[in-house]
Amino acid sequence: MSQNYADGTSTQISENDLLDFLDSSIYPKPRWMMNDSIYDNEWMMAKSGFDSPTIINSKTCNKLSFKKLISPGEYLTDKVNEPLLTDIRNSLLYLDITERITRPKRITEILATATKLILHANEIRHADGKPPVRTLQLIKFDDIKDYLLSFGVDKETFNYTLETIIERWDSPEKINWNLIKFEFCTDTRKFATLKHKIKTYLKAHNEILSRASHYKLEYPNANIRKFDIDTDLCPAENTISNEISKLEALYTARPAQKYMFQHSAISQFSNGHAIFSKMMSSKKTQTMPVNVALYTLSSALNFARAYGPSLREYVVALSKSEKDSINDLNIQPSRVQRNTSEIKKYAFENTEIPNHLEKLNITSWEGEGFEKIEHAKLRKGLSVGAAILLYIASMWILLASFGAGRLTSLITLKRSCFQQSPIDGLFDIVMRIPKSSERFELEDVHRPIPDLIYDYGLEFASFVCELEERQGYFANEDEVFLFSRILSLHSYDAFTHSSYDRSEDPIYRYPLSGDTIYKAICFFQDWSESPLIDGKRWYPSNHQFRRLFAVLYFNFSDEVGLEELSWFMGHSDLEQTFHYAEVAPTDEWIDEAEAAIARAGALLNKVIHGDDIVNDIVNKARKVTSICLVLEPLIRTMISEHKSQTGQEVRFYKIEGKEVFFYFCKPEEE
Repeated sequence: MSQNYADGTSTQISENDLLDFLDSSIYPKPRWMMNDSIYDNEWMMAKSGFDSPTIINSKTCNKLSFKKLISPGEYLTDKVNEPLLTDIRNSLLYLDITERITRPKRITEILATATKLILHANEIRHADGKPPVRTLQLIKFDDIKDYLLSFGVDKETFNYTLETIIERWDSPEKINWNLIKFEFCTDTRKFATLKHKIKTYLKAHNEILSRASHYKLEYPNANIRKFDIDTDLCPAENTISNEISKLEALYTARPAQKYMFQHSAISQFSNGHAIFSKMMSSKKTQTMPVNVALYTLSSALNFARAYGPSLREYVVALSKSEKDSINDLNIQPSRVQRNTSEIKKYAFENTEIPNHLEKLNITSWEGEGFEKIEHAKLRKGLSVGAAILLYIASMWILLASFGAGRLTSLITLKRSCFQQSPIDGLFDIVMRIPKSSERFELEDVHRPIPDLIYDYGLEFASFVCELEERQGYFANEDEVFLFSRILSLHSYDAFTHSSYDRSEDPIYRYPLSGDTIYKAICFFQDWSESPLIDGKRWYPSNHQFRRLFAVLYFNFSDEVGLEELSWFMGHSDLEQTFHYAEVAPTDEWIDEAEAAIARAGALLNKVIHGDDIVNDIVNKARKVTSICLVLEPLIRTMISEHKSQTGQEVRFYKIEGKEVFFYFCKPEEE
């Protein structure tokens, strides 16, 4: 079938249009789809948070392939499996046009779960000599149950596999997982869980096998949770809940299916507790130790202030020296590319290093890769490339800490993201916040930042522009990224002082990867000699800087700024902020939980989700008065009285939907 629907964009549709789509099985092309036909076996999908690309490739789009293994030796795209392919593809399109899915990433996840479920069922059928699943209708209740159960690992299998690995291999990179799967004769889904648990264990116990990573940390990582074999072999609540949600989406899309999927996963398994006696509760992002957080912020501020402007000045001078070197060395245009190392060495030796960079002790223009860094020499001498990596890390740390952006928000920052309001003269950063928008492109939103961060940001943006301009790239700052891929190890010093044509798809059009950012931060922590914790160093994730912002903001706002914080962090509602803040008993959010109970209780029609004690306090207060301004402080007083009389404290957790449940307990009972 080669038909496709009209103009290639889907919007909210009428009931009649939906019935027409279902009758004809011809659906509109989603607006995030970049290829021409919905009937292609590969979909090119625009990345969330990025503008729709003009050049369609793996750099600008995520590729979804329907060619997935669903039975030993068989793929979903094989002719014999056409009924399956048609129903699954139509289900995804149905979910899109009915707006049950708003972003392409969810499409990929639902397809992955559907095909893994079918493969799991067919591998078992193949072993038992039974015919494979050829339609969604043939998937049984037991198939789904066994699929979900495969997300757990028994201790005996785990221990035996771990012992086998330690006996045979000396680093995680050398492990032959295919050989292990073949020898254990296990199905694909169960083996995937076993592999994940083993890798998690080895990461938490990195002393067992040596690691040959791209950047070798100077010290063991203190920012790794311990692996508890008695609990961590259980499936995670979030994982099971998410799998059930995706299976439920397949069930919801039955109107688009010829051979209908028969089972409502939510009705049959709830959130997973119906089949699991024990699951791992969700683990919140760890908070950086205060001394580490403050030291990292201070180091980042110092680097941006002390070295940023001079580093830009030095790169401009080096670029000019490279051009002069070509003439000084009498190198012909056709031989420039093959003599780049000689040119760079000559340019470095003939370019004065600015005085403000003396403490960096820059020793070369061309740098070595991460894997060749010797920590003993780390602070004794740097290449220009290493200094650039430190600059990237410092700027990222500052923006992540003061802007509270998620990874997507920071990676998609445009070069023009630093703006001054013409109304009040204050400074903003313009970013895209994933969870506050239902559009895959995401809206641009303004968030206030300190004037100092604004100044440092403009300087960093100018630095990135200089790196691009030295290679002959000039672009509109509204169209290119702040953390451009020109900053990567393989791009910042690329040599283009020749007459050769440059690529039609230059590197500067794309942002750095999250992996590169994380390695730069690790490098910065080692170079700046971040404080050790019991012989280990804290190598923070991006989300921990966001968490740091929340903690600092809450404290500096005298613990009354939850609504403002919720807006600042881009949460869709206050409950999401509470879920984010659901942390240790001594955490600063507890007082805000009490305030939230009082505020809700003061609204007479507001239903409070709480235990008997919480509801009893609110109901007693409401019987005393119906005046909102009196109710709120009265409830706070009654909460304080209950705490002093019982020794209990307020706790909370997220329940189904977007609500928060409040309750009292003694700290030792948790």
